[in-house]
Amino acid sequence: MRTIKRKRRKQDLVRMLVPVLLLCFAIPVLLGGCQGAKEEEATQAPAPKTEENTGFVDEIRERGYLIAGCKTDVPGLSFYDEKTDSWSGLEVEIARKTAADIFGTDLDTVDKEQLVHFEGVTVDNREDMLLDGKVDCLLATMSITDARKKRMSFSESYYTDYVGLMVRITKEDEDSLGSGNIKSLAYLDGKLIGVARKSTTRAAMRTYIENVATLNVVPRFAEFSSYDQLYKALKRGDIDAMSVDVCILQAYKDENMKILPDRFAAQHYGAAVKPENRELLEHINKALQ
Repeated sequence: MRTIKRKRRKQDLVRMLVPVLLLCFAIPVLLGGCQGAKEEEATQAPAPKTEENTGFVDEIRERGYLIAGCKTDVPGLSFYDEKTDSWSGLEVEIARKTAADIFGTDLDTVDKEQLVHFEGVTVDNREDMLLDGKVDCLLATMSITDARKKRMSFSESYYTDYVGLMVRITKEDEDSLGSGNIKSLAYLDGKLIGVARKSTTRAAMRTYIENVATLNVVPRFAEFSSYDQLYKALKRGDIDAMSVDVCILQAYKDENMKILPDRFAAQHYGAAVKPENRELLEHINKALQ
């Protein structure tokens, strides 16, 4: 009888312990499963949209158009015709193509829906227009230089030009301003050369003169805030020569002006953006291709 009672007690004890043991094993499994579900949920959840990952190109898309800073007075590169209210030139086409790539459409749609807005810039104000955020990019005969790379980021180069000189055609004596006897840079010792403010021309000319042994000239310089002012100063005879990139000289050449044969200081043009907006350069370089 005692043996039977002991067996029953053991059986009762086992019956009591089994649920407890099962519960002990089940709790960690359940907790682990919940934790795993939470981790999986956290992995699959989208990252919150912040300024850091929104992207400048997304801002352009949300705005609805690209803002391109272009020159208004360089036919063939970037030119604005007031009579027809139209823009033309290589740099204008690059801006249109860039907008087409950003918005995933064609050039006809870019024009129809005005997906690129053009802002006229000058050699004097173009950097300020970019750095102040008034334009998204510059396509404005901007030469790529090490000094400018410290302030802006550049695309691949899309055009190479050279610095040149233009003088008036006159019959005045050789000592007068704007003399037609100026045949090259070698004739400009002591003469007054007009250059654009904030351009690379003055430094480029000095470097060129220093590196050419046959040139024994020391010209003087006067700065102007626009090409139009430079041209008018030359036309009036206030300066002896106008010195800018040849493509710009060609835009101002007329029957009373002569472009000299000198070519120096290669200027490699590139599109410029603010350093923090380098994402835009990917679309510009794609347009260039």
